[in-house]
Amino acid sequence: MRALLPLLLLACGTSSPDTGDTDADTDATVDTDADDGTPSIVDCPGGPGCADSDDRTLRAGVAVRDANPACYESWIDHNGNFTFQRGIDELLDCGCDRLCPGDAGYTGPDEGEGDGVPRWIWVAGYQNNKPAMGVRGADQGLMGEGDGLEVRALVLDQGQTRIALVTIDAIGWMHDDNLRRREKVIAAGLDVDHVIITSSHSHAAPDSMGIYGRTQSDGGYDLDYALQVDDAVVAAVTEAVAGLTEVTMSITEIDTNTKFPNGVANLINDSRDPWIVDPRVGVIQLADQGGAPVATVVHWANHPESFGDDNAMISAGFVHPLRTGIESGTKWKDGSGKPGIGGTVLYVQGTVGGMMTSLGTSVVDPTGAVWNRSSFEREDAVGMLVAELVLEGLPGLKPVSEPRLAVAAELVYLPVVNIGFQAMFSLGVFEHRTAWNYDAEQVVDDENQPDIRTEVDVLDLGPVRMLTIPGELFPENAIGGYDGKWLPPTGATLVDERNPNPPDLTQAPSGPYLLDELGGEMNWILGLGMDEVGYLIPPYNFKLGPAPYLAEAEGDHYEETNSLGPDTWPILEAAARELLTYVDAKSEE
Repeated sequence: MRALLPLLLLACGTSSPDTGDTDADTDATVDTDADDGTPSIVDCPGGPGCADSDDRTLRAGVAVRDANPACYESWIDHNGNFTFQRGIDELLDCGCDRLCPGDAGYTGPDEGEGDGVPRWIWVAGYQNNKPAMGVRGADQGLMGEGDGLEVRALVLDQGQTRIALVTIDAIGWMHDDNLRRREKVIAAGLDVDHVIITSSHSHAAPDSMGIYGRTQSDGGYDLDYALQVDDAVVAAVTEAVAGLTEVTMSITEIDTNTKFPNGVANLINDSRDPWIVDPRVGVIQLADQGGAPVATVVHWANHPESFGDDNAMISAGFVHPLRTGIESGTKWKDGSGKPGIGGTVLYVQGTVGGMMTSLGTSVVDPTGAVWNRSSFEREDAVGMLVAELVLEGLPGLKPVSEPRLAVAAELVYLPVVNIGFQAMFSLGVFEHRTAWNYDAEQVVDDENQPDIRTEVDVLDLGPVRMLTIPGELFPENAIGGYDGKWLPPTGATLVDERNPNPPDLTQAPSGPYLLDELGGEMNWILGLGMDEVGYLIPPYNFKLGPAPYLAEAEGDHYEETNSLGPDTWPILEAAARELLTYVDAKSEE
């Protein structure tokens, strides 16, 4: 996410709209509701309410639902700055359906039409006061088709364990929203034991966090849209359960550093020193008994923001061409491309922080075209290139015999040290998120800091171990790379010699790093898993500017302004390691 907090927030608010648990231990990190050492959220199979079974038959079902907002109005940007200015720009006061008299398909006035009151959906990711104009159309980009946001659900079933993995095209949904969705799925009577929800981190989706409204103090969270997404999640999981079928499993991993002359730098620019990018694309394929793909799960780490901030159209970013390229084929300008394989593709985000982005790249596509400006064309090129890497890598799929399905999850509390975020709680900007462990009747300050509650999950599917992390993890936290191990073949240096405030790599932590300790044959960190708590920064490189958390330090330290504080990653890492230790010990019993 990208937004700098205004200085005016320093003077705001004295209490939080959410009282939380004022009697709880303010030093708490891992939830202590379960005093027997077992995970507090779920432990399947074999945990409470989740019986074990000798049945190792794996079944899977998938479904897709539309997640574009149902009700908002559009506008005309007369001065071309992508922010709405009264007296200059023009509201198209056409109601929820954005159809006015004379438009094709117009049948009559609908909600909000002609009332002079804007019904905005705020686009998240860069700046405030950017209302959505519509959904990206078929005339934009390389693929010759429209775009849009989706909810995609994969339900996995084995013995007495049933788990739903849901991906949403969004900048990032917070824990309270995703808990509500989990509860609704479980309440639907689908015999689902656990639901894991991840966000793709699209920077052209509605503001699901509340910081990208007209101003940051107004907030941009839309409850109606949040509830619409709830319905889409429940509907997708319901359909996926109804479609459960026996599947086989195979896996592969593709190293993008071996696929282009400049390796992963053809797709990703690390805009913050040190230059450390995980170049790997992980693939799980689940096929029916006839060998036809049911679901292909693709894991990669990159910000879906190839277009940049000069865009007010809703879009899933490169995630859309990546998914459709694998499903139905890629389409380049000269007519070339690769055929798709069918089935349903889920994209799950990885270690996207610090700062994995296609902005600043010169993406070379198979036709020789170079896309080096913010555009839907570059967005499509990135997505289709990854799709083609997956399609080319399918012959290398390794079959998995009798994969075991298991999940465990634990609650974690994180202190809100960032004074800008504290002010946003006081202002009610984060009214959709509960604050914990502080006195809401007193001024929020260093002596009365709220906590937020989040979680970490471990999902095992055969040899693939997935660990959810509730935010934007810097890759170096997971894979190291301070020795230059992950540099691409050409075109990057570990630390830019022009950096006025470079990281001191002598203070960087030594391994083993978290990904090395996950213990699977193929290990994935699912970024923005069940939450978006901001950037997760290595403590050695956490540097604050002259106005801490409100203005960044020189040398590319923007991420600190959108982090909870320097202790966030150490707390999460400790909780993750504790959960992994439990899971490993249980598997040895």
